[in-house]
Amino acid sequence: MSTPPQRSQLPRSLDPRRLANQGEALSGQVPVSLCERLQDAVLRILAPIDVNLRFEQADQGRKVVAGHAETTVEVACQRCLEPMSQHLDATIYLGIVWSEDEAKSLPRDMDPWIVEDETADLSAMIEDELLLVLPFVTFHPEGTCEADGHFSVGEAPAEEQEQQDNPFSILEQLKNSGSNH
Repeated sequence: MSTPPQRSQLPRSLDPRRLANQGEALSGQVPVSLCERLQDAVLRILAPIDVNLRFEQADQGRKVVAGHAETTVEVACQRCLEPMSQHLDATIYLGIVWSEDEAKSLPRDMDPWIVEDETADLSAMIEDELLLVLPFVTFHPEGTCEADGHFSVGEAPAEEQEQQDNPFSILEQLKNSGSNH
């Protein structure tokens, strides 16, 4: 049995403008240890963070980075609170700019990567993109959750809920109680 080839570790710091001028492509992994905010947002990171990026010049000499980053994380199901895996796949299309003012001139379909110095923290940018695609609320697929068929504390079964939501249900109860006398 052969093992898959190891992907190279990407540098933490790089000069994105130089890479764009040279039309460079990078492929490799960002160390999980450099993504503390992502680690704090999930139960744990289950797979390496694989990254494929192209640095290039677009229209009007604008420098851009495009590609994607992906990993698998473990999060809590919001129904049963049990761990579940969640694949994250971030599509990256960023304009490399010096400032907020320059970011305002980017096309609407392009988010800014504000790089105020010659070098930038690649792992922080990748982490930002993965955090943006992390679902706010996660659930097991329908029919696989331990909480399927059960209702949460404070939640009534559907029939009871319908009666509680019906503003005329009290009138019906009064009418029925009056006819019993």
